[in-house]
Amino acid sequence: MKRFLLIITILGAVCWCRAQQPSDTLVFAFLADTHIGAGTSVEDLTQCVADINAQSQIQFVVVAGDITEFGSDDELAQAKEILSKLNIPWYIIPGNHDTKWSESGCNTFNRIFGASGFSFTSHGILFAGSNSGPNMRMGNAQVPREDLVWLDSLIQATPKEMPVIYIVHNPMDHSLANWDQVFDILKRGNIVLTMGGHWHSNTFQINDGVPSILGRATISGNRGTGYNIVKIEPKSRYFGIYQRIAGTQTEANPWSNFILKDVDLSIAPSRPDYSFNDDYKNVEVIWQFQDSGDIGSGFAFDGSRIFYATAPGIIKAVSIADGSPLWAFKTEGRIYSFPCYRDGKVVCASTDGNVYCIEASSGQLIWKYQTEKGIVACPVVENDDVYIGSSCGKFYALDFRMGAEKWIFADVRNFIEARPRVDDEKVYIGSWGNEFYALNRRDGSLVWKWINGPNRNLSAAANFPVEAFGKIFITTPERITRALDKQTGAVIWEDRNTQGRESQGLSPDKKTLYIKTMLTNELVGLDAQSDTCRVLWRCKLPDDVNMDLAPAEILANGNAIFIPSSVGKVYAVSRDGRRVLWARKISNTTINHVLPFSENTVVASTMDGRVVCMRYR
Repeated sequence: MKRFLLIITILGAVCWCRAQQPSDTLVFAFLADTHIGAGTSVEDLTQCVADINAQSQIQFVVVAGDITEFGSDDELAQAKEILSKLNIPWYIIPGNHDTKWSESGCNTFNRIFGASGFSFTSHGILFAGSNSGPNMRMGNAQVPREDLVWLDSLIQATPKEMPVIYIVHNPMDHSLANWDQVFDILKRGNIVLTMGGHWHSNTFQINDGVPSILGRATISGNRGTGYNIVKIEPKSRYFGIYQRIAGTQTEANPWSNFILKDVDLSIAPSRPDYSFNDDYKNVEVIWQFQDSGDIGSGFAFDGSRIFYATAPGIIKAVSIADGSPLWAFKTEGRIYSFPCYRDGKVVCASTDGNVYCIEASSGQLIWKYQTEKGIVACPVVENDDVYIGSSCGKFYALDFRMGAEKWIFADVRNFIEARPRVDDEKVYIGSWGNEFYALNRRDGSLVWKWINGPNRNLSAAANFPVEAFGKIFITTPERITRALDKQTGAVIWEDRNTQGRESQGLSPDKKTLYIKTMLTNELVGLDAQSDTCRVLWRCKLPDDVNMDLAPAEILANGNAIFIPSSVGKVYAVSRDGRRVLWARKISNTTINHVLPFSENTVVASTMDGRVVCMRYR
């Protein structure tokens, strides 16, 4: 689809070069943050669409992300139904709400709307829009690698003098993890403006010398249901943006106006800061590589090979010695599932709806099992059983040797993302429907379920549960850690002071529960044996992070605890929690997983597709 868009845009650019630049005013409607599925969003967007249709001067519509509240298939379909009533062309991109909580692994947006980006020319201006994630894993926004490649090709094919307006949901400031890479591409062309949403308010910024407009949400509030109207005079390059409350008159004065100037290449570009690494000389990178695709999942390990999967849908094996590629297995969907290794086999799932079992040595398919919908969840293998949830509201137990179905629990509310925890009797897993389940291992019957209130954004769904001393531990997005009774699901204790979001882990001896705080950049050790929340220690991590959102698993080996972050840093803390042993910034995006595979070596993957092996003293 992006190749088709690129060809159309190139043809439009060629036509622009051959024709005289038009002098009539360009007028378009700019919408953002429609959040279908929340509150009065359906009525609000419906009213905005009718209001746009009643105005003959509007030539097209741009919708700048967060189309839905939860990225569900039903919400996306409802948004498409409303927007399809527009009687002029409209162009759309996803926002973080459409991609982070996507039951389809971000596939449904493309299926319903045709693509997650757009490009077209109007009045001598190139308009280009792209996805900015984060795709499935919580963290800072990030333009996916495939979108960067597309954008680069588009800019190269566009006449150098043609003004470019780039639309992306998140602000083009440092909250976009790879802002520098995006600006590097845009400044090869004539970028004059970026536009987005996310903040729900009309805002003007200047980022890296480029003006930026963030538009209000359509959803009603104190301002009423509304959107913005943009007017551009091509000859003078005057830009004005006006708020309009649906059903009334457009405000007479623009809330922002300026002249669209050619890109100023004399302004030095800003870059992520890696000087942090100078403070830690006792850790070194022994090998690393940049994958051709983003990575949204973790690792499995068999002693000599590391297995991982890419967001574009390829399961791969590389040598632990030097990271050299060994084999690759392509699926028909995107992958956000952590692979699982056991007895010479690798099990991983894809958003094409299949669970795959692959020969670890060769990458050859052994079996696959088709579910009714895409899978973003992670499998676990225990004895001869594979346990995994799907986005079709079901949880499966499969035979590890042949892939045959053993049982299905069909009463999952919403969808499953995480990896289940398994003990001798039960399987434990949470869903994005506020529910956390304990299922009988023998037949899949429900033993108990725990419900976390009405807000599905607070589900124990991205968190990998851990168990010890008769308790299941979960940490949920409202920053509460809970210990549930394994037998009954009753809350033994809950703690709001630790302030972890979804990142937790357990010591090898199971005596200490690790919690990574969201706002204070600490690792906290809790007593897993106690029937009250007892803090054993708190370890301040270096170089404060304003907000760490990574829903990462915390692992430990014999001498250290390894903590991923959402800002590309890996931290290692002593087993007693008293000090930081070392730290390393390897990216500016979310760390998916840090896997220790020897007493002094770890491997980590990042959302922007880096795999890095580090050795420490």
